[in-house]
Amino acid sequence: MSQFNETKEPPPRAVGGPAPFEATVEPSGPHAAADTDARREAEVDAALRLLLVPGIGVGRMRLLRESCGSFAAALEAHPADAAAALRVEPAEAARLLSAARGADDALATEREGARRSGVVFRLLSDRDYPELLRASPDPPELLFVRGELDAAPEAAVAIVGSRRATAYGCLQAGAMSVALAEHGMTIVSGGARGIDAEAHRGALRAGGRTIAVLATGFAHPYPSEHVGLFESIVEGGGALVTEQPSFVTARPDLFPRRNRVIASLPLVTVVVEAALRSGALLTARIAVDDLSRDVGCVPGPVTSALSAGCHRAIREGWASLVTGADDVVAMLAGSRTLVSGAQEAAQRTRADPKPPARTPRASSRAAPREAPRSNGGPMRSKDASELSAAINRLGRAGFDELERELAWTVPRIATAALELELLGLAERDAEGAFRVKSRRLP
Repeated sequence: MSQFNETKEPPPRAVGGPAPFEATVEPSGPHAAADTDARREAEVDAALRLLLVPGIGVGRMRLLRESCGSFAAALEAHPADAAAALRVEPAEAARLLSAARGADDALATEREGARRSGVVFRLLSDRDYPELLRASPDPPELLFVRGELDAAPEAAVAIVGSRRATAYGCLQAGAMSVALAEHGMTIVSGGARGIDAEAHRGALRAGGRTIAVLATGFAHPYPSEHVGLFESIVEGGGALVTEQPSFVTARPDLFPRRNRVIASLPLVTVVVEAALRSGALLTARIAVDDLSRDVGCVPGPVTSALSAGCHRAIREGWASLVTGADDVVAMLAGSRTLVSGAQEAAQRTRADPKPPARTPRASSRAAPREAPRSNGGPMRSKDASELSAAINRLGRAGFDELERELAWTVPRIATAALELELLGLAERDAEGAFRVKSRRLP
């Protein structure tokens, strides 16, 4: 039986997600880890209690967390203090907090369903919360995750587009996803019909990694016919992500909020088939306007209404023309500002003396990402290892020198170089040449 649809459905609630508590200095001593874990689990419980109450959405949860310092503290707040934070009458605040404190049955249902389905909770304050999503303007306060979702940024591309895709659009999305996955890229999409599904399937066909961001809870995956696809994503070493508790069903207002998460996880977003008014274009605009990330659009037939949005975006200049995976790799290679931020996030994670426990990746991951560790260093692909050795031999090298040295195409070099930059193992100087960063590359 599928891991989905295993939880009972508590009473419906208003839209929204939870909010995290501010990190505190962890205690030391033999019982420090257990004490920290207990406090963290209590904070998750408090977040879930608030999330399960009708009338408390993500905005109100964030206000309570920011005002009180944590979700746990918010549950014990005086009604007058909660009312001031929420800008409601004290009686209304008292009613909401009382409902949250009394949500024992709903909390038990959510916890048990998560245990059976392999769902983990990620608070915004957790060290294993995705760094690129945390840095976005409106990150979810609590994530529900099945599968593997790393904190440190990875070389990821979102491929999104129309649910009513044409055969041309499905062909383009699938082929691009396969090619990018073979380069070791992670494919991010929304799990919907049409382009999204083809993007996920292409990554799986290539033995690669893909992440599906859902708008619903895990007990009601949407669309329901993609349950098998979602299971394959988890089994293939990818992840399913949502900010909704298990019982939440599909509603039109949830999909725009889902789109901001899709835009935040990757470095680049590519649109394949989008009408003038579409959710895929909304995702692309979020990536450009709110996150300052690169967007590309695949052109289609000039007579196709499903490509009109892509054509307008290219004509207006806020999206690049994309005709294949090589164009996307070139866009990734140009994301130097984002790479710098990714390096800092990865360095913080590696420097943490108590990193979160890691689940081994599934064996069906793409071959380029299955390279062994070298001298205990971070995981690298075979191409990245070969490129690092070439940089060592040359000392300092640009694309021209590396082309001659390795007999590779520029897109292949750019893909491996981006991986090294994300891992903090190489950097580009002012002239665009690659150098070893801080220590010799093995």
